[in-house]
Amino acid sequence: MSHHPAASGALGGRRPWARVASTLLRLGLGVLWLVAGCLKVGDADGMVRSVRAFRILPEALVHPVAYAVPFVEIALGVLLLLGLAVRAGALLSCLLLAVYIGAIASAAARGLHIECGCFSKGGDLAKGAPTHYTSELVRDSLLLLASALLAVWPDGYLTLDRLLFGPAPDRRPRTSGGLDEHRAGDEHRAGDEHRADGEADGHETDDSRDGGDWHDGYRVRTGDQPRPGDRAGRMRRER
Repeated sequence: MSHHPAASGALGGRRPWARVASTLLRLGLGVLWLVAGCLKVGDADGMVRSVRAFRILPEALVHPVAYAVPFVEIALGVLLLLGLAVRAGALLSCLLLAVYIGAIASAAARGLHIECGCFSKGGDLAKGAPTHYTSELVRDSLLLLASALLAVWPDGYLTLDRLLFGPAPDRRPRTSGGLDEHRAGDEHRAGDEHRADGEADGHETDDSRDGGDWHDGYRVRTGDQPRPGDRAGRMRRER
C-alpha cells in the first residue's frame, strides 16, 4: 500500500523516534518546572518583589499571584514527570510561558530595569546592572515551542496516561492510494461473484460467450479496439 508523508502526523505518527522525542520533551519540561517552583517556594518575599517589579498587577493581586505561582509550577512539573494529563500539562506550560514572555517584553518596552525572577531572585536591579531581556525572551520562546510540540504529540513512553488509558488512538487519515486499492479490490470481488453466480445457475457468463475478460470490474470484449483516452470505448460495465 502506498504511503503519503502527510499521514505520519506532526511528529511522525506512531514511529518510535517520535515517542522518544515526546518523552524527552516531557521529562525536560517537567524537571524545569519542578526546579523553578522549588527555587521560588522558599522565598516568598523574593516572589512578591519579583511580581511587583513588573508593575502590571494591582497591589491587591501581587501577593496572591506571588504565593500561587511556585505551587502551580511544582504541580505542573510533577504531572509532566509522571506523565499524567500530558496534553493538559503541556497546554498549561504554553500558557505560563506565554504570560512570562509577555511580561518580560512589556518590561523591556517600558524601559524597566528588573530581573524576571524565573530561576533567580527577581525584582529591581541595582543601578548600572545589566538586564537580560533578550536571552530570557529567547529561552522562554524555545520552551514555549517545546511545550507546543508536546501538546501536539503527548503519547510518549513512561507515562501514567498510557498505563491508565492505553495509547492514544491513531488518527492518521487514510491515503488516496489506499482508497483506490480498496475500491479496486471491491470491483474485482464483484466480478468474481458474478461469474460464480452464472456458473451456479448453469449459464455462461458474458465473458465466456464472447471471449471477453475482466479488468478492474469491467468486461472487455474480444476484438474491441479501445481508443486511447476513451475508457467508455474500451470497457462497459457488466449489467
